[in-house]
Amino acid sequence: METGRRTRLRAGTDPQVADWLHRVARCHAHLCAIVRLYGDPSKAGGQSNQGETYAARAARGDRTILYDAIGVTVDELLAVREEIQVVIDAATPTTAEPGTTAKVDEMARRAERGESLFVEGDGPRPGDGSPG
Repeated sequence: METGRRTRLRAGTDPQVADWLHRVARCHAHLCAIVRLYGDPSKAGGQSNQGETYAARAARGDRTILYDAIGVTVDELLAVREEIQVVIDAATPTTAEPGTTAKVDEMARRAERGESLFVEGDGPRPGDGSPG
Protein backbone atom coordinates (compact mmCIF):
# COMPACT_ATOMS: atom_id res chain seq x y z
CA MET A 1 0.00 0.00 0.00
CA GLU A 2 1.05 3.54 -0.57
CA THR A 3 2.00 5.58 2.44
CA GLY A 4 -0.15 8.51 3.44
CA ARG A 5 -3.37 6.82 2.37
CA ARG A 6 -6.39 6.32 4.60
CA THR A 7 -6.50 2.61 3.93
CA ARG A 8 -3.80 1.10 6.07
CA LEU A 9 -2.84 -2.53 6.09
CA ARG A 10 -0.77 -4.28 8.69
CA ALA A 11 2.86 -4.93 7.91
CA GLY A 12 3.33 -8.26 6.22
CA THR A 13 0.02 -8.24 4.34
CA ASP A 14 0.36 -10.46 1.30
CA PRO A 15 1.35 -8.12 -1.57
CA GLN A 16 -1.26 -9.61 -3.90
CA VAL A 17 -4.03 -9.14 -1.31
CA ALA A 18 -2.75 -5.60 -0.67
CA ASP A 19 -3.00 -4.86 -4.42
CA TRP A 20 -6.56 -6.17 -4.57
CA LEU A 21 -7.58 -4.16 -1.51
CA HIS A 22 -5.97 -1.03 -2.91
CA ARG A 23 -7.86 -1.42 -6.19
CA VAL A 24 -11.16 -1.99 -4.36
CA ALA A 25 -10.49 1.07 -2.17
CA ARG A 26 -9.81 3.17 -5.30
CA CYS A 27 -13.16 2.06 -6.76
CA HIS A 28 -14.89 3.07 -3.54
CA ALA A 29 -13.12 6.44 -3.50
CA HIS A 30 -14.03 7.06 -7.14
CA LEU A 31 -17.73 6.41 -6.53
CA CYS A 32 -17.68 8.55 -3.37
CA ALA A 33 -16.17 11.40 -5.38
CA ILE A 34 -18.97 11.08 -7.93
CA VAL A 35 -21.60 11.19 -5.19
CA ARG A 36 -19.94 14.29 -3.69
CA LEU A 37 -19.79 15.82 -7.17
CA TYR A 38 -23.57 15.72 -7.48
CA GLY A 39 -23.98 16.98 -3.92
CA ASP A 40 -21.69 19.98 -4.39
CA PRO A 41 -20.45 20.43 -7.96
CA SER A 42 -18.21 23.32 -6.89
CA LYS A 43 -15.87 20.75 -5.26
CA ALA A 44 -15.23 18.97 -8.53
CA GLY A 45 -12.04 19.40 -10.42
CA GLY A 46 -10.83 18.57 -13.86
CA GLN A 47 -12.03 18.77 -17.38
CA SER A 48 -14.22 16.06 -18.83
CA ASN A 49 -13.78 14.47 -22.24
CA GLN A 50 -16.78 16.44 -23.44
CA GLY A 51 -15.00 19.80 -23.07
CA GLU A 52 -16.82 21.18 -20.05
CA THR A 53 -15.93 20.69 -16.42
CA TYR A 54 -17.31 17.84 -14.38
CA ALA A 55 -18.78 20.47 -12.06
CA ALA A 56 -20.78 21.99 -14.91
CA ARG A 57 -21.96 18.59 -16.08
CA ALA A 58 -23.01 17.56 -12.58
CA ALA A 59 -24.73 20.91 -11.97
CA ARG A 60 -26.93 20.36 -15.00
CA GLY A 61 -27.67 16.78 -13.90
CA ASP A 62 -25.66 14.92 -16.53
CA ARG A 63 -26.31 11.25 -15.71
CA THR A 64 -23.54 9.97 -17.96
CA ILE A 65 -20.95 10.85 -15.30
CA LEU A 66 -22.59 8.42 -12.88
CA TYR A 67 -23.21 5.83 -15.59
CA ASP A 68 -19.57 5.89 -16.72
CA ALA A 69 -18.25 5.78 -13.15
CA ILE A 70 -20.37 2.73 -12.36
CA GLY A 71 -19.23 1.00 -15.55
CA VAL A 72 -15.55 1.61 -14.88
CA THR A 73 -15.93 0.53 -11.25
CA VAL A 74 -17.83 -2.65 -12.06
CA ASP A 75 -15.23 -3.60 -14.68
CA GLU A 76 -12.39 -3.11 -12.20
CA LEU A 77 -14.15 -4.99 -9.40
CA LEU A 78 -14.91 -7.89 -11.74
CA ALA A 79 -11.25 -8.00 -12.78
CA VAL A 80 -10.19 -8.18 -9.12
CA ARG A 81 -12.79 -10.87 -8.45
CA GLU A 82 -11.57 -12.96 -11.39
CA GLU A 83 -7.96 -12.67 -10.21
CA ILE A 84 -8.98 -13.84 -6.74
CA GLN A 85 -10.93 -16.75 -8.24
CA VAL A 86 -7.85 -17.89 -10.16
CA VAL A 87 -5.87 -18.01 -6.92
CA ILE A 88 -8.67 -19.82 -5.09
CA ASP A 89 -8.87 -22.43 -7.85
CA ALA A 90 -5.09 -22.95 -7.99
CA ALA A 91 -5.01 -25.71 -5.39
CA THR A 92 -2.80 -28.63 -6.32
CA PRO A 93 -4.74 -31.83 -7.09
CA THR A 94 -4.32 -34.72 -4.68
CA THR A 95 -4.19 -38.45 -5.39
CA ALA A 96 -5.96 -39.24 -2.11
CA GLU A 97 -9.15 -41.24 -2.55
CA PRO A 98 -12.51 -39.74 -1.58
CA GLY A 99 -13.54 -40.36 2.02
CA THR A 100 -10.04 -41.18 3.26
CA THR A 101 -8.33 -39.39 6.11
CA ALA A 102 -5.71 -38.12 3.66
CA LYS A 103 -8.40 -36.54 1.46
CA VAL A 104 -10.19 -34.97 4.43
CA ASP A 105 -6.86 -33.62 5.74
CA GLU A 106 -6.04 -32.12 2.33
CA MET A 107 -9.49 -30.49 2.12
CA ALA A 108 -8.93 -29.00 5.60
CA ARG A 109 -5.58 -27.56 4.46
CA ARG A 110 -7.26 -26.11 1.37
CA ALA A 111 -9.92 -24.48 3.53
CA GLU A 112 -7.23 -22.97 5.78
CA ARG A 113 -5.47 -21.53 2.71
CA GLY A 114 -8.74 -20.19 1.28
CA GLU A 115 -8.62 -22.47 -1.76
CA SER A 116 -11.38 -24.41 -3.49
CA LEU A 117 -12.13 -27.66 -1.70
CA PHE A 118 -12.84 -29.59 -4.90
CA VAL A 119 -10.13 -29.33 -7.52
CA GLU A 120 -10.14 -30.59 -11.08
CA GLY A 121 -7.72 -33.52 -11.28
CA ASP A 122 -8.15 -34.73 -7.71
CA GLY A 123 -7.69 -38.46 -7.11
CA PRO A 124 -9.99 -41.21 -8.28
CA ARG A 125 -13.56 -40.11 -8.77
CA PRO A 126 -16.57 -42.05 -7.64
CA GLY A 127 -18.65 -43.64 -10.39
CA ASP A 128 -21.20 -40.77 -10.41
CA GLY A 129 -18.67 -38.36 -11.92
CA SER A 130 -18.63 -35.90 -9.02
CA PRO A 131 -15.31 -34.36 -7.92
CA GLY A 132 -13.20 -36.72 -5.83
